[in-house]
Amino acid sequence: MELCKAVILKTQSYSDTRKIIHVYSLEKGYLSLMSPSFLFKRKNNPVHLMQVSEIEYSGNEKSRFQQLNTISPLLNLPTLYFDVVKMNILLLWGEVLDLLLKNEGKNEALFEFVVRSVEYLNSATQGVGNFNLLFLYRLAGLIGYRIHSESWQEGYVFSIQDGGFHPADDGTARISGPNTATAIHRLCTCPVHEAKDIPLNQSARNTLLDIIFLFYTTHLGIDFNIKSIQVIREIFQK
Repeated sequence: MELCKAVILKTQSYSDTRKIIHVYSLEKGYLSLMSPSFLFKRKNNPVHLMQVSEIEYSGNEKSRFQQLNTISPLLNLPTLYFDVVKMNILLLWGEVLDLLLKNEGKNEALFEFVVRSVEYLNSATQGVGNFNLLFLYRLAGLIGYRIHSESWQEGYVFSIQDGGFHPADDGTARISGPNTATAIHRLCTCPVHEAKDIPLNQSARNTLLDIIFLFYTTHLGIDFNIKSIQVIREIFQK
């Protein structure tokens, strides 16, 4: 038996009574778990997207899936599952993390960042659109593809090739103008509670969303053709 703390990233059907649960755990990194047949028959199902849980499972190195025995929520997140905007942000985070972390081993800093972000989103009353972007940009550094915010200067532009900021006229392949580069710098460096004060309209948010996913695609070769990206765009247009 193995016991760990984990964040639930995604579930998918395996049969009429069983599901595969993808999680990122503090102790083991990314895991795929096979649920027991009774789990999803419960009236109070304990499996919720991005829920931080204590998981007991039977380890099997020869199988793609570990056998889940029990799962118990560790955090009370009262607003996340009753707020349409926050719930769709969770859907996006879960899909993105499931794509990015499939080969990620134990990384305590990454786990704590995800947990703190879920807690903050639960408590936030404004600025969740900007916080969603802050999460996606700061996540990069924790999986080894840091954006070099220290290279930013007024008037510089951002390059997805090296994750750095450069003078607009130095010939470096770039992906942004100076204003977008300034927003990226602020998302990467400001105190979390100040993210809501970054002046971004919907067009700017869409541009920043495109840039961070292009950054991940460039460095990791992952196709982010996922429905939740478009849903986020539509939500913040309302």
